[in-house]
Amino acid sequence: MTRFLHLADIHLGRQQYGVPQRATDAKLSFQHALSQVSAEDADAILLPGDLFDSRDVRPETLASVEDVLADVEVPVIVSPGNHDQNMSRRRDLTWLQYLNNKGLITLLSADFADDRASFAPTDVESSREGGGGYVDLETDEGTVRVFGVQYRGAYMERQISAVVDGIEAVNAAEGEPAATVVLAHFGVDDAVPDLGATVSVASLTPLMDAVDYVALGHIHKRYEVENVYNPGSLEAFSVQEGRWDDAHGYYVVDAADWSADHRVSKRRPYVTVEFDVSGYRTFDDLRAAFEDAVRDEQGRVERVCGKVEFQAGDGSRRDPIVNLRLTGTLLLDHVAFDVDALRDIAEETLEALYVQPTDNTERKAIQELLGDIDRDEAFAADGTVNTDALQERVFTTLAEESRYSTAADDVASTLDELEGLVTEDGAGVGEAASYLRERRRELFPDGVGEPGETNEAAAAEGGEAE
Repeated sequence: MTRFLHLADIHLGRQQYGVPQRATDAKLSFQHALSQVSAEDADAILLPGDLFDSRDVRPETLASVEDVLADVEVPVIVSPGNHDQNMSRRRDLTWLQYLNNKGLITLLSADFADDRASFAPTDVESSREGGGGYVDLETDEGTVRVFGVQYRGAYMERQISAVVDGIEAVNAAEGEPAATVVLAHFGVDDAVPDLGATVSVASLTPLMDAVDYVALGHIHKRYEVENVYNPGSLEAFSVQEGRWDDAHGYYVVDAADWSADHRVSKRRPYVTVEFDVSGYRTFDDLRAAFEDAVRDEQGRVERVCGKVEFQAGDGSRRDPIVNLRLTGTLLLDHVAFDVDALRDIAEETLEALYVQPTDNTERKAIQELLGDIDRDEAFAADGTVNTDALQERVFTTLAEESRYSTAADDVASTLDELEGLVTEDGAGVGEAASYLRERRRELFPDGVGEPGETNEAAAAEGGEAE
């Protein structure tokens, strides 16, 4: 029986929030996943992209990954992700190529030219310098041919057919293998909308039909579409990612039927703590209430940290990353609202590695200005003010409470267009003034009066056009 471990998006070297421990976390989660090779009886590791977090790798990151990979006794087959190499400005030697040349990984990537994709052969024992395009693995089920496709960004969707043609050309020339696998770094939009995915299921179908297993990376959240599998990153690298339960880990792939079982990775816990600032008129009162609220959260935080996937290798507690979400209507002056002091309280009380504040409070003045705007319109899903709705209310208020009130809707629209003219089109003062004069002549050919006056009344009192 032949089995593979499929993992992706390791991001070695990433110091999230500037905290060095987070770079260590990425290494430890990778090390733990690789340590499962023996327990899972894996014959090879598939890693489609973002082994590194940056193309400029720190010496300590490179040294640590060399140490980790040196202990792996099965082939580690890698294709490049967007963090591993620059798509538009290729270097003569990348750090993935360096690891390939040292025999620590087998690097696979396609050659794209004239809307065609070609794959050069390589093997795990003597990889050609820089890596090849595919590798044949001899298994109990016969030859498994593994192809690698590097990150192609927005080009990927229209290059799927070229990849399929390239795979079929190799199989026709070298003989059909028992099974075909492709490693690639992109997201499937239908499966994870709004997460930066670039390829639709419809455009991916030819590749799904041509191979037995599509091993993806790039999107940090686990998802599956037929024979397409994306394991999610091993670590969570944002507050949003930290909320995704069972979405981070790796697959154990059985080559007998190309089924894949997901395993949750070892990672650092994320916890969200929410506090409503409404009703406090002094910061001392707010801070005292905040201290009580955070103490009340200690038990819940400890329960989260106690889950097996969040514990260190020796079973000890790993300090959490805390998202401190501040909500409600703030009555204090902005200067008096000391978010750093609240962050320090939360960090000490909850024994957190790091506290990331999210200020979703509403200033009283803004709340009054928004007035009767529907809340779903006025505020985004994350609780922040919808500035477009706020701008519209400001423009409408200016229009209704000015001498242009007889055409309030048109005036508000004009202000909105003027804002776009200046901010998006870069119009100068003269151009903006000219636009306003032109619009005023169109809307008020007979002149304008004071707020509430009609044009006819203004004309009767001798008003003249400006």
